[in-house]
Amino acid sequence: MAIGLGIFTLFPAHGQESFGGTPAGLRPAMELPDPPVVSFPAVDATALMAEDEARLAQGIKGPYRFGFDHPADLSLANSGIWQELPNGDGVWRIILECPEAHSVNFEFHDYLLPEGAEVYVYNEFEILGAFTAATPGGQTSMGVSPLAGDHVTIEYVEPAAVRGQGSLRIGQVTHAYRDVFGLAKGLGDSGACNNNVKCPEGDPWRDQIRSVAIIIAGGGLCTGQLINNCAEDATPYFLTARHCLPGNLNVSNWLYRFNWESPVCLQNQNGPTNQSVSGSQLLAQVASADAALIEFNNPVPAGYNVYYSGWNKGTTAPSSSVAIHHPSGDVKKISFDTDPAGSASFGGAQCWRIFNWEDGTTEPGSSGSGLWDQNGRLIGQLYGGQASCSNNVNDYYGKLSVSYATFQPWLGNCGNTLDGYPLSVGITEVMADGTGLTIAPNPSEGMVAVTFGRMTALAGVMLVHDALGRTMQEWNVPKGTDRLVFDMGDATAGVYMVELRIGAERLVQRLLIER
Repeated sequence: MAIGLGIFTLFPAHGQESFGGTPAGLRPAMELPDPPVVSFPAVDATALMAEDEARLAQGIKGPYRFGFDHPADLSLANSGIWQELPNGDGVWRIILECPEAHSVNFEFHDYLLPEGAEVYVYNEFEILGAFTAATPGGQTSMGVSPLAGDHVTIEYVEPAAVRGQGSLRIGQVTHAYRDVFGLAKGLGDSGACNNNVKCPEGDPWRDQIRSVAIIIAGGGLCTGQLINNCAEDATPYFLTARHCLPGNLNVSNWLYRFNWESPVCLQNQNGPTNQSVSGSQLLAQVASADAALIEFNNPVPAGYNVYYSGWNKGTTAPSSSVAIHHPSGDVKKISFDTDPAGSASFGGAQCWRIFNWEDGTTEPGSSGSGLWDQNGRLIGQLYGGQASCSNNVNDYYGKLSVSYATFQPWLGNCGNTLDGYPLSVGITEVMADGTGLTIAPNPSEGMVAVTFGRMTALAGVMLVHDALGRTMQEWNVPKGTDRLVFDMGDATAGVYMVELRIGAERLVQRLLIER
């Protein structure tokens, strides 16, 4: 099969730690031949969806399956093609094809790169990478984010000085039979009764919303959240459900996407997809509360502006509850129970029972998402239940009061309650709606003009962040400023976030730099 590799506008699209650059296979001057294609068997999407529906009927809400995981054993030695570049560097390439897939993602099960070596993953529209020895945070395996379409190209470049020292093996390839990330269609697969977190109902919960991430685990999805510890030192501890764990308990290849939420209330528009974290380890699991505590291998980038949720490990039922989650793999939602929760056993675990949701619901993919009490503190994480938009009763959350004794060596001993961290960020996220922060031209090849609206009644700060959340440029914005012009001519092509911080508000707009 011949797959065209003509590239249109290419840019790094994800926040997994990468370092930019252009793959050798996309440089016209290289004139490299097409790499070999490894085509995986077709999947029966109808049968797989029927299996998913049967699980849902049993009250099982996670992991929410969007893809079929093909086992693989594709290494530098047994697959692909090697070529030597004019400077003596070696380049290895291979194409993975999953017929009729909405997207393709995969896992490196052996990832050992020498100094200077680089890995790229790309298709006609997007490039991921360059990944280096630093990307997996000291691990020897790594999951790679989904790319739209039915094929991806993997390229490994090994400098002449270290030829033969690298090891790379693809151990699993995921064929997406659902387009959960809106890569080829619109978003909004979750029920219509769900509330986008951007809506006014979410305003009192802006901090907690920033703690929540969708988990991409091979072909499955769950939800979880960062949790504070007694030292309040931003250690990246992450709480989710035990039943989301793989059978081998290896979460090293999981990806965590933060701030993936619609920028508007009433429509399911795509949010930032470039704020991801990869590389983690399981610290502890508790069957009697269906809970799992995970730690990321690297700190969460400061530009993600995350929050570490506080908690309540007491045994008193909440008078009202809130859930923040990614139902059916959709952009982030928020649900409300205005009545006291009860206690119940579900699947052998001790749980808080939500008798019915007054506003919103949960769905497959919501598993592992937190339940916050009336004071904004975590009290558990979603195990399962029957709730849906059409039958909005009975959800069960494993109790933190049960799991905390196991988690205490990491979270600490500082009483029954702890507030979130930081205590006061001083910023309420408000996505730019075109009236407060306007960027032109966008896309741009260099010079950018930002026009401010009502926000400039006060002095503030404007920042530009790259795809990893790193601050690239920063300016003070004096009171009364209505326009600021700056030059991005030296920046790598890709997506950047322009942020305006004034008083207690934060406006963010995406900027695309093209070359």
